[in-house]
Amino acid sequence: MNLRAWLVLSRASNLPTVWSSILVGWLAATYLDGMSDSLYFGLARMDFSRPASAPILFWPLAALLLAISAIYVGGMILNDFFDAAWDAQHRPARPIPSGAVSRKAAGIVGYGLLFAGAAGAILVRSLRMAAVPEVAAGKQGSDVGLFAVLVFALVAGVLVYDRWHKGVSWAPAVMGLCRALLPPLGFLVAGERLYLLPLPMGDADWIMLAHMFGLWLLTFAITLVARHEATGGGAGRWVEGLLFIAPLPMFFAVGLFWPWMLLWSGVYVWWLLRSNRLNPLPTGVGARVADRLASMPLIDVMTSGYVAFISLALLVKRKGVHPEALFDAGCLLLLAVGTAPFAMRLVLRWRKQIPST
Repeated sequence: MNLRAWLVLSRASNLPTVWSSILVGWLAATYLDGMSDSLYFGLARMDFSRPASAPILFWPLAALLLAISAIYVGGMILNDFFDAAWDAQHRPARPIPSGAVSRKAAGIVGYGLLFAGAAGAILVRSLRMAAVPEVAAGKQGSDVGLFAVLVFALVAGVLVYDRWHKGVSWAPAVMGLCRALLPPLGFLVAGERLYLLPLPMGDADWIMLAHMFGLWLLTFAITLVARHEATGGGAGRWVEGLLFIAPLPMFFAVGLFWPWMLLWSGVYVWWLLRSNRLNPLPTGVGARVADRLASMPLIDVMTSGYVAFISLALLVKRKGVHPEALFDAGCLLLLAVGTAPFAMRLVLRWRKQIPST
């Protein structure tokens, strides 16, 4: 078996961006226990002097990352499976037209990973609920159904995009939806309730919706640009504008944590400008697409400001805070601050061996 050909087919170098979107959604659930009122008033009523009634479990997160990774890899393989004839004319070096991977094998592995990942994700959510009976028996049990709906929507979006994306105007919107569904899956695997439509909605819901829209907008724009990677040309200045305004939805949702937003959005804009300078058009389309893909964790981390703030406040206060809460705060602070840099670092390192596009 040609392992490198399969890795190229799967575009595995982009996996850390998938992990980042899920992880940040999971972080969003940690201090927001289904709040339907203001985040700030809700936190004031939280008691950190006692152990949490529903402890933070890390194994469901790890299992979900594995399951969604299977969906991502399966979807990427199926993308080449359906594009085999087009790639034979425009990108003959791709694994399938070059003969490194047979189209039949790609179809079997792609469909297998896609559906195995979906089944695994739903199983993880069910096991998570069973592990905390007091949560499963309460107000949050019905969210198992919402979780399954989101997983099925993700799989359907992957299949629709892979099968019909060539020459179809609405395909980038579908790809954006697939990316936008990742944070709420991470949120719900933590066992929390999430109101996406229409009311009652608290700060957690607005943060999640803003994050989803920001990811959708970024992915939509990247997909429009990527269409010109093999054929040359550009997608237009308005598409470039969409890339720069992708963080704006988060500014309207994070409230008092806007300094965190300013920090990371500044890094994000600098990264885009740097990429544009180093990769002028029309020859730099592919490199720009790869850099935009690597920037996704910067959008993700923008919604983690309150997690970092609350965790740091608990660690500084210490007095009257239960040791279990202090341990959780340390772990969450590390994840909130380190997720984006670590994920980007992995992408930039892995793409030297495995092309991002």
